[in-house]
Amino acid sequence: MYILMIARGYPTEEDPQWGCFEQDQAEALCNNGHQVVVLSVDSRFLWKFRKVGITHYSKNGVNYYNSFWFPGVLTRTISRKFNVFIKKCQVDKLYKKVEFLYGRPDVVYGQFFFNTDIGVYLQKKYNLPLVGIEHAGRFNSDRLDSITKWMATNAYANADEIITVSQTLRKRILYHFKRDSYVIHNLVNNIFFDSVRKVEKTNSFSFVSTGSLVYGKGFDLLIEAFSLINRRNKDIHLVIIGDGVERQNLQKQIDNLKLSHNIHLVGKKTKGEIVQILSDSSVFILPSRSENFSVSILEGLAVGLPVIATLCGGVKECINEKMGY
Repeated sequence: MYILMIARGYPTEEDPQWGCFEQDQAEALCNNGHQVVVLSVDSRFLWKFRKVGITHYSKNGVNYYNSFWFPGVLTRTISRKFNVFIKKCQVDKLYKKVEFLYGRPDVVYGQFFFNTDIGVYLQKKYNLPLVGIEHAGRFNSDRLDSITKWMATNAYANADEIITVSQTLRKRILYHFKRDSYVIHNLVNNIFFDSVRKVEKTNSFSFVSTGSLVYGKGFDLLIEAFSLINRRNKDIHLVIIGDGVERQNLQKQIDNLKLSHNIHLVGKKTKGEIVQILSDSSVFILPSRSENFSVSILEGLAVGLPVIATLCGGVKECINEKMGY
């Protein structure tokens, strides 16, 4: 089968986590005998990381085509709907290019509601089957902002099928849009299973956590809890992998608690670097306030770490009270 995937982008050296879910799925499909081409429109406000125009990248049998002309903040100043229209025009141009090179796809996959919304444009213009694949955590809220509701309503009303990554997210989509979906959990990259963790007796003990540094991930709660443990044992460390809008606030919290020698915000890392950090750690912690489905938990388990997690959303589809020892 020839699958055309609309994604956020693909991982790079500068941003190793951007589009990682999409890349893992694209490579898994390719490894199972499918032809996969990935389209993306990059509208992030990071000029130095990208070339202007259409760029092509190929890895592990998957071809990626990305369009970048200007940051989305410029078109959003006119209106959010105008910004969406510009993205659809860019994807249409990308589609014409890949159809010329590879032929007509059998199906279009839209990753996240905003890309499924773009996929509807291709579906109607070129009469293509469309599958929407949803990961977004914002649907855990009972109230949605107007632009999310506008795009998601169009996406879910028109997609031929919807896939959600957890039962929790399936129920939220059903609640908001009265559209049922199939549940297929996110993939774990094989690199995490290939690692052999060495357990050595040592006086030091380290926790590790990964995720975007945003409010919903609960890293402020984790830092506060860690400060209580640290009062009893000063030789305990916490490594937090990831970046985001809350990084400055979290660093300030760490400094105020005088924990800069014990808590380390290390930023975004490649999968290989994450595997190494996990392998060198003692316990994985997920402190999320809400979570659709935690690939991070599965990555920690795959490496061989015991896991501590808040019981929220799709977390109970990864671990439960019957697991552990």
